[in-house]
Amino acid sequence: MIDNKLHCTTTKENKSIKDAKAGPLFNETLPFYLEKLDSLVKKNDGYLVLGRLTWADVYFVAILDYLNSMAKKELIANYANLQNVKANVEAIPNVKAWIAKRPKDSL
Repeated sequence: MIDNKLHCTTTKENKSIKDAKAGPLFNETLPFYLEKLDSLVKKNDGYLVLGRLTWADVYFVAILDYLNSMAKKELIANYANLQNVKANVEAIPNVKAWIAKRPKDSL
């Protein structure tokens, strides 16, 4: 759902359509969901669920670069708990090694 809304703000040729969709997305929709996720992480000791690393954390961090590139900004910049999730996942030795050696791209 969020990626479709982000996509609409980047691909429409008519600037007024992009602006009309971007306003509610960046001012209402994203803050609503990111605040909920941030609060979940706070309740779960730095993870999205169960108080430990799960696929939910890995998936969230994996898709985050893509969403940030579509939004053209760091979506979790104002959400310290979500930043902790990202740091926890990226600190996993195999993930850290992959990030260091993966091919560089525009994301």
